[in-house]
Amino acid sequence: MTGRESEEAELVTRCLAADEEAWTTLIERYADYVYGLAVRSFRFPHEEAEDVLQETMAQVYEHLRDYRGTGSLRAWIGVIAHNVARQRLRSRSRHPETSFTFEVSDAAQQQALEAVEEAIVARAALAQLEEPCREILNRFFALRQRYTEIAREMGIAEGTVASRLARCLTRLRQILHGAERSGKK
Repeated sequence: MTGRESEEAELVTRCLAADEEAWTTLIERYADYVYGLAVRSFRFPHEEAEDVLQETMAQVYEHLRDYRGTGSLRAWIGVIAHNVARQRLRSRSRHPETSFTFEVSDAAQQQALEAVEEAIVARAALAQLEEPCREILNRFFALRQRYTEIAREMGIAEGTVASRLARCLTRLRQILHGAERSGKK
């Protein structure tokens, strides 16, 4: 088993054990991929691509126990995303006058959708950061790299990693707080 496969297996195990942090990591790790598939492969506009992302992550949440680990988790999620997108296209062609609605059947699925929404907001806020901040936050939170590994790969001192993380998190909080205030208006 490669390092990536081992990491994916651990993430799946943690998700199945109802580890909220693991679910957040899974969503953040694959949200851009699923969103990109919806936009590039199916040419969905922004709102529909986000709907495909939400539905895909809801199905991942519902069916993760069926993932056997024989292929990459990314590929498995990609298959779900393609199926969701194709279903959306079929539904659109059968009922062009109606818009897509997704009803959540229980509290657990509602929590998964809220986590997806939070990941979308976080992704948008991260996109507003300059590249050094995006890279260091991604390495620390998504890839779960230690300070020593980040320092080595970025060619900076460990102390610099800590100070950059602090500065970048402060900037991210400012962006998120600004989005929160503008959303309430």
